[in-house]
Amino acid sequence: MDQNQPGLDDVYVYDPEQAPGFLISRTAMRMRLNLRRLFLENGLDVTPEQWGVLLCLWREEGLTQSGLADRTVKDRTTITRILDLLEKKGLAQRRKDASDRRTFRIHLTEAGRQARKELFPLVQGFAGKIYADLHEADLSALQSIMAKINNRLDELESDVAPA
Repeated sequence: MDQNQPGLDDVYVYDPEQAPGFLISRTAMRMRLNLRRLFLENGLDVTPEQWGVLLCLWREEGLTQSGLADRTVKDRTTITRILDLLEKKGLAQRRKDASDRRTFRIHLTEAGRQARKELFPLVQGFAGKIYADLHEADLSALQSIMAKINNRLDELESDVAPA
């Protein structure tokens, strides 16, 4: 075992007060719940999951469903459900790919583009509040730690043989 690696005993791995996986999961869940409440309080019927998809589309419109699933780390069934709801709300639409009729590209509607003007300031204000006690070095360290964990997950995933 690496001298710098923490001891991964049962308490460290399974105790929600100490285990990184539990801490990350709990924090992410609380962030989603609070963001959802903020959207609803402001009359916006958008979930944090839908926000994530919209954010991807604001950055790069015309992604495939598969591309959106990969970028948001959602399975195909979940991304289909999210897109169904975004279409129902009039925020996005699926269009057949011009070169491959089996593929759909996802585009924002005008309402989807306009939603950015309402949602972005709310999320910026929310982020400002929850990260208020973090300094630049804290955020940098957090990003570095998360990158290391994600890189290791990438390695583990590449070690798994395709079924």
